[in-house]
Order: sequence, then C-alpha cells, then structure tokens
Amino acid sequence: MDTKTTIGIGLSASNPMIHTAASTIGTAKTGTAISTLTGAAQTNATAAWVGLGSMKVGLFIMNALPVLGVFLILDSLCGPDHGSPLIDWYEEGWKEYEAQCEMEDLEKKVKVDPDHKITVTKSPSSLAQQEYLFKSLEVEHELYLLKKKLGLL
Repeated sequence: MDTKTTIGIGLSASNPMIHTAASTIGTAKTGTAISTLTGAAQTNATAAWVGLGSMKVGLFIMNALPVLGVFLILDSLCGPDHGSPLIDWYEEGWKEYEAQCEMEDLEKKVKVDPDHKITVTKSPSSLAQQEYLFKSLEVEHELYLLKKKLGLL
C-alpha cells in the first residue's frame, strides 16, 4: 500500500480518533474534562479543543479531514499507475474512445488484412474522392500505431 492511500485511510477515519483524543486528554473552557460531557456539549467542546479555542475552526478541520482523506484514496487508485491524476485518467479514456470511433468509421471504408496490408474496398471516381481515401488510409495507419502504443493490439 502506498503512502497516499495510507494517509487517506487515516484522514478518513480521523473523527473517531479526534473524539478519543479529546475525551482522553481534553478539557472544555469551563475546566470540565471532555470525557464527562455528552451529546452536543461533548461535540462542541471537542470542536473547540481541536480549533484551539474556536469551535468554527475545529468543526471545519473535523469535517475537512475525512473529505481530504477520500480524495487522497481516490487519487491513489485512479489510473494505470498509482498517483496519476483523475483528470488525466479521464482524458486518456476519452482519447481511447475517440480513436475507437474513428476506427469503426474507417473499417466501413477500408479493409485491413491481418498482415496490415491496406486495400480500399471501393474505387474512387474522382481525384477528390481519391484524396479523401488516401487521407483515410493515413489516419487509419496513425490510429493503428496509437492502438499499438496503448497496448490495444
């Protein structure tokens, strides 16, 4: 397990640890031990203890740490290698999908042998159509190389 995942799990489970620490060693502003309080009084005292006297700062920290932990876990799990950002993983998937769509369109116009010998299935009737078919063959070859690089072949 990598460091990001470990830290993420720790931060995700931080609220029970914070409450335990506050109950064990914390005291409220009134001098009462937090462990003797219950309900909202205990939560408020714990938040003020975490926020070093400010309940709002303490609540922010207590609510932000688990969210940050989940983001760290997701970041470490996404992508082919741990730690690749989620947006890069999404963009790579989208490019792969676009390449597949292009290949499906080209398969209707171009026939490819297993030895990668390309044959046009219909003969061009004009120079413009011949140019279009030639460009299609170039794109198909580039997509072939891309798929080979991505390990799809």
